[in-house]
This record gives sequence, C-alpha cells and structure tokens, in this order.
Amino acid sequence: MCKRLPPLGILVVCLLTLVHRDASAATVPPGFSEALVASGLQSPTAMQFAPDGRLFVCEKDGRLRIVKHGTLLPTPFATIAVDAEAERGLLGVAVDPSFALTPYVYVYYTVPAAPGVPVHNRVSRFHAGGDVAAGAEQIVLELDPLTTTLH
Repeated sequence: MCKRLPPLGILVVCLLTLVHRDASAATVPPGFSEALVASGLQSPTAMQFAPDGRLFVCEKDGRLRIVKHGTLLPTPFATIAVDAEAERGLLGVAVDPSFALTPYVYVYYTVPAAPGVPVHNRVSRFHAGGDVAAGAEQIVLELDPLTTTLH
C-alpha cells in the first residue's frame, strides 16, 4: 500500500532536494573567476576590504590579519585575547565608513571569563595607522553575558 505525503511533507521534500542540489553545485557564475587570495590562515571567520585595498581577516583564535598586495603579512594587525570555544572567538571585522579620514577597524569578539567578568561579546575599535594597530584597543560596546556554559 502506498501512503500519500501531506502537502507540507511534499514541500519539505522538495526544499531538501533543492538545498542538496544547490549545495553540491558550487560553480562560479559567468563573468567571475575563482582565485586563491592568501594561504596560511588559521580558521578564518570574517573579512573586510579597506578602501586602500588591504583585506582584514579575522582568525578564530584572536588574530586580525592583513592580506596586502596578495600576500598575508607575517605580523598580525592585532592579537586579541578571546574565548574561542565552539562558535566563539574573533567573529567580525568592519572598517569605518570614512576610513580615509578616520582609519578605524572595528572587531566583534567573545571576551574570555575572568574573575568577576563573565564570558560575553564585545565590539572594539583599533586605529589603523599602518599594518599594525596603532595605540590601544578602544572598547565601544559590551554585550550581555552569554548564558550557555560550554564544557
């Protein structure tokens, strides 16, 4: 005996088929090409181009790296102490909209627990006077403590 799927079941099967087909068909669209930008990165999580052509790349363990003229610079722009467990770490980067006038680089990361300080996320900024952050980190926003404890 053949059992009919309800309309919702048919929709779910169709969507799963489409998702599987799209995931397996990773082709480059016409007019684009695939090229290796840099090698040697460890668990990259986010990236952002600056108007001057530098590519800022976050590494999960807290290093903010720069790719300049197609080369990964050996010295990180900044190294931040992070909680890199599970889906935590150095997670985001953005350059100031007026980067030429205010060369700030903003980062989003998970702050590790310390006495009296629970694990939480933070937004900070660094001055990009060169290929290494100039001056100290400036905290912009402290978010609420994370509620999930990882083991």
